[in-house]
Amino acid sequence: MPEYPILLTLQQAAKRSGKSEKTLRRWIKDGKLTTYHGDERKPGDPYMIFPKDLDVVTGGDKTKEWQVEQEVADLRMRVVMLESMVEELQGAVRAQQYDIEDLEAQVKKLQPKKPATRKRKTTTKRKRSPLDLFE
Repeated sequence: MPEYPILLTLQQAAKRSGKSEKTLRRWIKDGKLTTYHGDERKPGDPYMIFPKDLDVVTGGDKTKEWQVEQEVADLRMRVVMLESMVEELQGAVRAQQYDIEDLEAQVKKLQPKKPATRKRKTTTKRKRSPLDLFE
């Protein structure tokens, strides 16, 4: 997973490296730490630092707090991605349900109609009694 944020402010770089902002400013002034400013930095523009440039100067050391925040940011990003995937899958399931219902209706139309069944006339048989023999 990529690291967030992609560019660090001076405060974020200090938090990540465990160095003071004053130290980082000195490193920038001495040319030890490179900053990104687009075309050129104007007075009042914040220093923007690539994490990889900070890692070169600090040897890649990160504070425990920064590492935990990165893990939390990574987990949040994964949750957002998974939620998006779930919504996409739910949409696909709904579409398939509609397709199934449509196909069932088409199959029902294609099935031959059942002929009307006639009821058989049944004769009611009367129970014979022993007296019927004398008739």
